[in-house]
Amino acid sequence: MLKLPLKANLAASIIAGAMAPLALAPLNLWPLAPLSVVLFWYTLNHSNHTKNAMVNGLAYGLGYFGVGVSWVFVSMVDHGDTHWLLATVLTVLFCFGLALLYGVFAGLFYRLKHHHQYPSLLFIGLWVSLDLLRAWLLTGFPWLYLGYAGLDTFVAGYAPILGVHGITLLLLFSGLLILGVQVKLHLRLALLAGLWLIGYGLSTISWTQPSQKAPLKVTILQADVKLKDKWSPQTLTPTLGYYFKQSYLHLGSDLIVWPETAIATYWDYIAPAFEPLSTLAKEKNTQIISGTVIRETPKAGANYYNGLVAFGAEDGQYYKQRLVPFGEYVPLESWLRGAINFFDLPMSAFKLPLKEQGLLTQNIAIAGNICYEIAYPQLVAQQAAQAQMILTVSNDTWFEHSLAPWQHLQMAQMRALENRKPVVRATNSGVSALIDASGEITHIAPVYQQAQLTGLVALMEGKTPYNTGLNWPVWLLSVGLILCGLRRNLIGAVPIGLKT
Repeated sequence: MLKLPLKANLAASIIAGAMAPLALAPLNLWPLAPLSVVLFWYTLNHSNHTKNAMVNGLAYGLGYFGVGVSWVFVSMVDHGDTHWLLATVLTVLFCFGLALLYGVFAGLFYRLKHHHQYPSLLFIGLWVSLDLLRAWLLTGFPWLYLGYAGLDTFVAGYAPILGVHGITLLLLFSGLLILGVQVKLHLRLALLAGLWLIGYGLSTISWTQPSQKAPLKVTILQADVKLKDKWSPQTLTPTLGYYFKQSYLHLGSDLIVWPETAIATYWDYIAPAFEPLSTLAKEKNTQIISGTVIRETPKAGANYYNGLVAFGAEDGQYYKQRLVPFGEYVPLESWLRGAINFFDLPMSAFKLPLKEQGLLTQNIAIAGNICYEIAYPQLVAQQAAQAQMILTVSNDTWFEHSLAPWQHLQMAQMRALENRKPVVRATNSGVSALIDASGEITHIAPVYQQAQLTGLVALMEGKTPYNTGLNWPVWLLSVGLILCGLRRNLIGAVPIGLKT
């Protein structure tokens, strides 16, 4: 096979990485996911030493995250009052930090592949293991998993068993069957067809059962408040006026949902003003849920939580368990706070709850999630196990007209499929949607305008295998793929340092 020059190899790695996010929402060009993997595999197998492989891995990661999380730049410039040049530098540094994982991946793969009987299986096992690691390392960044590209394919049938990481594993395997397995072509195609046909069969299994309750009539209120105005005292009254008016008009719904921090002040401060609406909603048996700031005042001072409050038919509260770095808390706060405006965003000093959060309400068993939390498959699965539906609220105005709101919506679709529970997604500016238990969007609101979205949601009960096993089966599969073909001559295969 003809070897590429080193510079061409590096360029191919960047292109391969840049292709991967295009396989995800909103373009959904899913064949680009396995194609990206195959091209990356090709560049790594044409690297001539460990350092070169690590540079190729870093290049792949920069292409991947440079395209996929370019919305970080938008957030800093448009809403963090950061100069575009500084925002460019910070965005590149952020992408570089994430890309280091692919550099580590590539280095490990290159060092181990000569000591493994099945390099393609080693490749898959290392990739998925590092994906799983990325979900919690330094609080985690569980964004842009390749598995989301499988949402509209037959391999989506595996999601209620293996979750998004299992779908990633299967897409990697599908891609490398084309190039990375030394088996006759007709056998490879037969294996690929069998893998996908089993996925189709699995997609016909219900896993969960319809609730005995009638489908809920759900209304989402999308106020489209500009982010620069959201925390302004002058905006609070007209914003609440919109929510109150529309809630009174939709009291015929079983559930009314306001988005993340729709009540842009402290709940204890504003709660008395909600009593008339709450009383009438209770008489109508209407449940209202909103995002707000929940304040607790222990002796040492006030603690602030990004939270959900339920009122009307039933009262309840939920505190967010996964905070967004810089948006909701500032890492290394004593050093960074005050350095630039981006490190002093409004409401960037939230706390984490001291205990795990249960269901938000019990009459309708709702698993609450706020914004970034819907990206954590295991967190959502643990909450959704006892729930009849999943609720996620967000304020994606931070990302403006970028890829992020659609990527975020796609994650909510995958959570519905993994748990076989419907998802109600309410946002300030879009994309608000109702998603059924198979991950299909049944109703969607227009973006960047005020909208009231009403539709029926069929509640589901029971657990999927993923609710029980979480990510452990995929961990075991990944480690098994790494270990199954390792030869015994590993002395010096993974030295400390980068000698070749």
